[in-house]
Amino acid sequence: MCGRYHLHSTPKDLAEHFDVDVRDNFPPRYNVAPTQPVATIRMSEQRQREYALMRWGFVPSWAKGEYLKRLGAKPLINARAETAAEKPTFRSAFKRRRCLIPADGFYEWKGKAGAKQPFNITRGGLFGFAGLWETAVDPEGGEIDTCAILTIAAGPDVKTLHSREPVVIAPEHYDLWLTSDERDLEFLDDLLRPAPKGTWLHYPVDKAVGSPRNDGPELLKEVAI
Repeated sequence: MCGRYHLHSTPKDLAEHFDVDVRDNFPPRYNVAPTQPVATIRMSEQRQREYALMRWGFVPSWAKGEYLKRLGAKPLINARAETAAEKPTFRSAFKRRRCLIPADGFYEWKGKAGAKQPFNITRGGLFGFAGLWETAVDPEGGEIDTCAILTIAAGPDVKTLHSREPVVIAPEHYDLWLTSDERDLEFLDDLLRPAPKGTWLHYPVDKAVGSPRNDGPELLKEVAI
């Protein structure tokens, strides 16, 4: 899974990398957590790439009542790439509302409960997670854009830490991921793969990253274990 990540590239970096207009002057974030607003790249109604802030925690447009309350307590931050196209929760978004979620790296924990060690996992630069998004109705009746990160069975670099890893879309495939319609979904299958060996680097970091109240560059420093 992917339950925490970091994005410290500048708005200018995002604009250049994703070829999109970014007007928000957002600060670097070293411990992005579920339910927080996150930067995303999606297609606008005019079929142009656009930057948008969304809540990390997917809510289907049809969610109501008790189900909506449960999602508030346990948000859907990840979607399995192997089944997202068929699952009722994600099926519509997979067909029509795919996005990219910019990041510089993510965190994963290894070990026994109560003594898990966090690791920073990075590829040394800005990239885009494969994401799905949906406009939902919050408990107060207002509309809110929400998103989830697609995950896949972990590849060789990550499987020693966790059984799953987030799907990353290569820059040359951004247009394919964002613009393919439901008639061309089979072309997306090759994009939903774990990263090949040598893509990810990982090292242990301070357990302070376990609390979303902690957010600073010191969280990226390697520690001895």
